[in-house]
Amino acid sequence: MSLLCTTLLCATLLASPSSAQSSSKPTARDSARVALLERTAATYRGTRSLRATFTQAITSVRGGPPMRSAGEFFQQGSQRFAFRFTDPPEDRIVADGEVLWLYLPSTSKGQVLKVPRAVGAGLDIAATVLREPARRFTISGLPDTTIDRTPVQVLHLVPKAGEAPFARTTLWIEPRSATVRRAVIVELSGLTRTLAFSRIRTGTTLPAGVFTFTPPPGVRVIDQAALLTPR
Repeated sequence: MSLLCTTLLCATLLASPSSAQSSSKPTARDSARVALLERTAATYRGTRSLRATFTQAITSVRGGPPMRSAGEFFQQGSQRFAFRFTDPPEDRIVADGEVLWLYLPSTSKGQVLKVPRAVGAGLDIAATVLREPARRFTISGLPDTTIDRTPVQVLHLVPKAGEAPFARTTLWIEPRSATVRRAVIVELSGLTRTLAFSRIRTGTTLPAGVFTFTPPPGVRVIDQAALLTPR
């Protein structure tokens, strides 16, 4: 339920060439796609705060009905984000700037995972997908569409070798506000995560302590951050 950064618009993207010459340089449309991603990255990086309603659907590579959830998403810069679920009501995912807390009593009762932020990269669109997109991804465009009658541009991103902890992602970006309205992330395991955002507000006041997580009494803390962090 995550989701930044600076680059120059000079990376060569893989377009659909009509000749050998056209494949050697980015087209105007390629440059426009990169510009939109850069502008979106700046929105998430530069805003004092971001708050949105979200829904999530997770589909296993084995098939079957997706696991669905919903709630509110909060972000502040590239280091802090939080998913506060209303369905299931007690679940929480919080990146406090140093570690990622995964408290999901709906599926893992009696425990909370404390892990390095990088482990939750698939949840952090801002830091993982929007970081240096021109350098890190092969970018292609899909047909434009609308979400809730709002025009959006659809971009498909495939990571270059070793550049992202997922196989591919598709973003639905609202050009006017430069915000992500929907993201489909296919993880390396084959799991597919679909996040949809609505009522996106930037620069708004966030609830106190939204990026702080305190394990409930009696809950076992599995501290993978201490085990995996280099000393």
